[in-house]
Amino acid sequence: MKKKYLVLLGLLLSLALALSGCAAGLTASSWPALATDAKNAYLAGGPYVYAVNLQTGAQAWRFPASASAANPFYATPVLTPDGTHLIVGGFDKKLYSLDVQTGLSNWQFTDAHDRYYGGVLVVNDMIYAPNADYNLYALSLKGQLQWTFPADQSIWGAPVSDGANVYFGTLGRKVYAVDAKTGKKVWMQVLDGAILGSPIVLKGKNDLFVGTYGGTLYALSTTDGKTLWSKPVSSWIWAGPVLDGTNLYVGDANGKFVAYSASAGAKVWKADLSLNGAIIGSPCLCGGNIVVGTEAGTVYFIDPTGKILQTIPLSTNMKVYATPAAAGILTLVAPTGGASTDPVLLALDAAGATKWSFIPPK
Repeated sequence: MKKKYLVLLGLLLSLALALSGCAAGLTASSWPALATDAKNAYLAGGPYVYAVNLQTGAQAWRFPASASAANPFYATPVLTPDGTHLIVGGFDKKLYSLDVQTGLSNWQFTDAHDRYYGGVLVVNDMIYAPNADYNLYALSLKGQLQWTFPADQSIWGAPVSDGANVYFGTLGRKVYAVDAKTGKKVWMQVLDGAILGSPIVLKGKNDLFVGTYGGTLYALSTTDGKTLWSKPVSSWIWAGPVLDGTNLYVGDANGKFVAYSASAGAKVWKADLSLNGAIIGSPCLCGGNIVVGTEAGTVYFIDPTGKILQTIPLSTNMKVYATPAAAGILTLVAPTGGASTDPVLLALDAAGATKWSFIPPK
């Protein structure tokens, strides 16, 4: 099967340079990102951040009042621990705190020098914000800068934490562990390719799992960064894996979707979704099943044994690059590339039927 390269909104991805370990050839692609609470879905989707009611699919608010096509939002929105504010970064180099009730800006952090591609990490009273300017910024919940950690290259994926350290990867093939309180480097490890997505940490086990653009899934020790095990996949990994406590689930650019044992890296099962294109987003653990989308615009519901339960093709030209999101009994999917009259957000039930769809009002 001939591999498709991503061409989206004029932003190109240089596959050869990335696989050779040189991140200088990478440029960010742009697709929506999702978060939810008990009331709304929050969609960072181009010119606006939208709040969409989970019951009706109606718009609750959008930010900003006047959009700029040159400064869209694609970073994953993240709720503060008390659920009152939404932290989201934009291509305008600003990080915003938005009131979840009104969508109004509470504060803006403007010290960064480049775009926000990935979501932030919010832990307790701290915000850890990765930026393409090579820096990780640590802020208070009021947006006050606490410290800055300079990395070797752009940071696209959201960090993770085990409480003591913050972990993240860069386009320069490096994974860092940084002290969560002081911002001091604890360790750094070089892998076989750029890290575009988020790592995932298995708390209490000292394991950190990372997927690379070199096409490898790694388990690293959170103590010193040493490789515990590694598994090659069939092509590059864009987004990070997900973990259900026992197994890791990861997809690659050849449309192969694999479950590995988190403890030893043994392959548990593999699903071949290659007829419907590359897997770009992370899978979602939704309602006891695994939901994954493909570049050809197909959504799969897969049970934990690897059995495909539902295969849901979307409308012509729609692609699913974004990671789906769980919202109670619903699964939310944010497709890209449809017509202007197509929805930018779909709510699916457990059988894959559309409960509602959201088309932004003009």
